[in-house]
Amino acid sequence: MNKPELSKSGVPTIPMHEPMAWEDWLKGRRARRETGRRVAPEIIRRPGSSSDRRLRGLFQGERGLPFKPTEEL
Repeated sequence: MNKPELSKSGVPTIPMHEPMAWEDWLKGRRARRETGRRVAPEIIRRPGSSSDRRLRGLFQGERGLPFKPTEEL
C-alpha cells in the first residue's frame, strides 16, 4: 500500500482507488472532529426522528451506537 499524500494541513488525503490505512483514517478523524468542534457541539445526535422505533430496536433503546472519543478508537 502506498503512503497517502498529505494535505496542506497535514491530514492524509483519502486515496481514490486503494484502501486507506487505519492509522491514516484515525488521523483524519481526529482532524475532522477538531474542526467540527469549532462550529458545533461535540454530540449532535438528534433527540428524535420518525426512525426511532427501528433505531432503538437495533441499539438497545438508544438511537445509535454510543459516542466514543477519538482517543478510544
